[in-house]
Amino acid sequence: MKFIAKIFAFLFLCSFSLSAQTIDTNTYDEKTGQRYIVTRNYRGNKLELNHTVSSTGALYFSAGYQSGKTDEKATEVYFIDLYIVHNDRRLGCLKEYESTATLLLADGTQIECFQISETDCGNVGFQAAFALKSKGSSVNNSMEENFKKLMTTEIVEIKVKTSEKTEKFKIKPREREYLKNHFILVDKTMKVKINNPQK
Repeated sequence: MKFIAKIFAFLFLCSFSLSAQTIDTNTYDEKTGQRYIVTRNYRGNKLELNHTVSSTGALYFSAGYQSGKTDEKATEVYFIDLYIVHNDRRLGCLKEYESTATLLLADGTQIECFQISETDCGNVGFQAAFALKSKGSSVNNSMEENFKKLMTTEIVEIKVKTSEKTEKFKIKPREREYLKNHFILVDKTMKVKINNPQK
């Protein structure tokens, strides 16, 4: 009986390790007060094609947080970072402040995010960061609220609007918890006292 219990414990630990997230970057600048955290968008030691979280395309997902000061005013940005391998020139570009990523959630709601990273017109792939709020939304609280919701609610589909078309990425059922855990890990990392942050 003890042997069977050990097997179940081992299998549980294995399944947990397969879905575990890691922090890719966690930096803090004492002079500016800027904090930057982002999770890794793949498991293991290197990015592989089968690490895609989507059943309808090659999509790699991470979540992040950045804080600092703009004109002496404290600012916080909660975001997702998407890496898309496409090999399709018909997609055009992911354009700064224009392209969007809409997250369709398991509870039937959706979160529209707008691109905050530089324009990317790669012929074989895009990488872009999207703030967790729609463009024109004035309060940062909406980003934090969306971030907290994504800690408890699964993403079932991501629609990415490029300069030419909208691509839909259905999230694999087994990857939905994995995506949710990215936000949980960022939240835990934010709460850790900064002494010697990981770089």
